[in-house]
Amino acid sequence: MEVGREPVWSGDDLGDRELAARVCAGCPVRRECLELELRASGGQVFGVWGALSADDVRALYPVWRERRGGGR
Repeated sequence: MEVGREPVWSGDDLGDRELAARVCAGCPVRRECLELELRASGGQVFGVWGALSADDVRALYPVWRERRGGGR
């Protein structure tokens, strides 16, 4: 995939998640993007963030929140 070009989305949820995860995997701000999503959406995330699926991010949220001091 060419840098700066939007990928071709198939409309298939699994395929699109895999494509998004590949795009995110090479991103230099992947961790910052994931951090922003955790702060902004918490456990209500959809899509792929920081190369993780929404299910993975929702599972990560309580751990992330606890490590931050219980959400303070």
